[in-house]
Amino acid sequence: PTMRTVSIIALVLLLLAGSLGAQSTIPLPGFSSTFSTAALTRGFWFQAPVPFTIVGLQVPDESNHGKQNVAVYKLASAPPAYPASTTGGLLFYKGGEPSGTTIKCSITFSKGDHVGIIGACGDATTMRSSYATPSGPFATSVLGQATTITRLLTQTNLVAQQGKGPVSNESGGPLGRVNVYVVSPSSIIGSGTGQIGTSLVYSLAAPTDAGLPYQVANSFGLGPTPIGARKLGLTIDDLMVLSTSGLVPTVFNGYADVLDTTGVGTAKLNIPKAALLKGYRIHAAFVTLKASAPFNLSTISGTFTFTIS
Repeated sequence: PTMRTVSIIALVLLLLAGSLGAQSTIPLPGFSSTFSTAALTRGFWFQAPVPFTIVGLQVPDESNHGKQNVAVYKLASAPPAYPASTTGGLLFYKGGEPSGTTIKCSITFSKGDHVGIIGACGDATTMRSSYATPSGPFATSVLGQATTITRLLTQTNLVAQQGKGPVSNESGGPLGRVNVYVVSPSSIIGSGTGQIGTSLVYSLAAPTDAGLPYQVANSFGLGPTPIGARKLGLTIDDLMVLSTSGLVPTVFNGYADVLDTTGVGTAKLNIPKAALLKGYRIHAAFVTLKASAPFNLSTISGTFTFTIS
């Protein structure tokens, strides 16, 4: 092959790297103690400062129980102060998952939504909440935008009630800690080691674009490339042309397809086993296609950088 071909293929593989950097957590206060009880579960609530999507949840397991349980709510308004309570709004529940793993999900909220998170390790006989210190509300952020998380409680066993128990606000007590992994609503993240000779699986999320075609692209530069009033954080270069051409499906697999009924899609980058690729960095993004949208593009995702190892 020519040197030009080799360089393009090299850039193509740059896409690989550790993509976990594409997501962030909501900062939490430190750990104080494990609150163990048969029928009480704790968490926190906040008002969304920006649109965001929860892509993972994990309950700290300081007591080494081994199983974690979590529920996510979209509350109609700020929860009432205990002993008053409210029901409804449960969007997601998962119980009995290994506590050392991240529970995957895709739950999108709009700016201004009241979000509730309750989680604990344990089972239907005992709940073990990871209590925070200090007590009381905690100033934090979502995707860099400031908000405050406040103690949310249910006087029920989360597992026994499958997350459907009534919830209350109690601003004076310690909140129950749950690690919440978030991305922008339109997001591209990956799983894999990023090593040569392996594959990186991209997870695409555009919840408002269910059923629409999508196109993934990579480039060596960040652009931005203006598209009307919007901007794509990629550069129009050889790598972008190659990754969107459909000519190398063995490397860029599933880069053009259709989002499912929840607005989720997947694509795979197969990295050649070539040592010269190590250390290369590239950028990745995707768009969704809709004839009635400006420039036929409904969504332009954020941009994420990858490094091959």
